[in-house]
Amino acid sequence: MKKYQDPRVKKELYQIWQTANKIFWNGKIFTGSENHKLLASFSFITIPSILFYIFMSPEFAKNDQNGYTVVFVIIQITIYVFLSITVCMDPGIIPKIRSEYEMDEELLKVPQKYAKTDYRFIVDSKMFIIKAHQFKLKYCATCAIYRPARASHCPSCDNCVVRFDHHCPWIGQCIGRRNYVYFYFFIMSVSFKLIFVFGTCLSYIVDESKKRSEFMDTSDAISETLAQNPVSIILVIYSFGFSCFVVGLWLFHSYLVLNNLTTNEYLKKHWQIDSKNPFRRQNILKNIVHVLTFISSLKFLELKQSIYETKDYSPIHTSNHVNEANDSSKCKEEDQMQTDNKNRNNNILNNIQIITEIQT
Repeated sequence: MKKYQDPRVKKELYQIWQTANKIFWNGKIFTGSENHKLLASFSFITIPSILFYIFMSPEFAKNDQNGYTVVFVIIQITIYVFLSITVCMDPGIIPKIRSEYEMDEELLKVPQKYAKTDYRFIVDSKMFIIKAHQFKLKYCATCAIYRPARASHCPSCDNCVVRFDHHCPWIGQCIGRRNYVYFYFFIMSVSFKLIFVFGTCLSYIVDESKKRSEFMDTSDAISETLAQNPVSIILVIYSFGFSCFVVGLWLFHSYLVLNNLTTNEYLKKHWQIDSKNPFRRQNILKNIVHVLTFISSLKFLELKQSIYETKDYSPIHTSNHVNEANDSSKCKEEDQMQTDNKNRNNNILNNIQIITEIQT
């Protein structure tokens, strides 16, 4: 008599998740899809900082200006913290649905594609209106899911992201609902650093030139100051050049925060109509609070979640009484699994709502 084994193989989501994102340490570390760009940005941030520590800090210490170094260290640590969280945090990814394996229902936060459901019925039924704007859940053929309003598919990371803002080419990570606040404070910290370095180094050049100008011409005094510490002018030029871009980026995102817009919506001019942006709150303060706070429960991606992947049936030969014992044991395991799944799904479904970001 032939006995068939359980056709399902239990794995964890990170082992079979089809994505361009990088996963390390058995699903414990999650990063963007372009870590080489992250390393480049990290170098652009770190190298001038090292120059500042080595060459400028001793000069400030001679003039009893150690406070400059302390402030610089605090800003630099803040940059690293916000950068790390932005890159390693799930931006709000809605996992793909694949026919090759079964997922728990906790991943099904928005209506998904099933054979029992007619596609036209879902599209027609999932319509809602926000401030005279009519929306419907869009279907993503790549991820095989229906995504809510303001969500979009990132081709670089190959994921659908809730409140997709943009894919940052400087850190190689998507910026979405969950990590936008950290990205905003990251570029704000970098802006403060560039402004601070520009101001302190320029002030050092001016002060040292004034001291030397008492004994020589002003032009000669400036030349001698730069000759004694050429790194100061390098940092001035470096910080000024990059601040034109970074500070401008920070001001641009400040504008988006005040108006409750995303970069994706701004570039595509979604709300250039009389009824304006339907997601904008009553005042600027509410826009700031809404955008610069992430919803901790708004998490679809569970890399350590159990996934059952199908496999081929493989027959084995056993005796009848052993088969009966195995059948009994298998039935008990299946009953227990169904009970656990049912209880877990009931608890989850009680706390889940479809994300529409409707203004309340």
